[in-house]
Amino acid sequence: MSVTLDLKTTLIVLVLIALIILIIYAIVMIRKLLVTLNHTNKILEDFEVVSSIASERSQDVNNIITNVSGTVSDLSDAVKGNQTTVSAIASIVKSAASIKGMMSNDK
Repeated sequence: MSVTLDLKTTLIVLVLIALIILIIYAIVMIRKLLVTLNHTNKILEDFEVVSSIASERSQDVNNIITNVSGTVSDLSDAVKGNQTTVSAIASIVKSAASIKGMMSNDK
């Protein structure tokens, strides 16, 4: 019994088999890519939340620093005699209230 193989037909069959393997490999890679994209989207959403919280906190700290700076300036003026004692005490109370407000916002 003898079998005759045509070289052109054999090469076409091998190319088709390679193409089928390549398509299967591409499908598997696309599935893995979709899973990776889903994880990346979750991470980016978490990062957005964290960055917004950090932005709010930095603005709070900036306001507190501004209030404390104003209080120190007012105290300096009071020491120099340019401000009354009552307004200096009011400035200290305002800065203490803003610090207390920040501490209560952290909770």
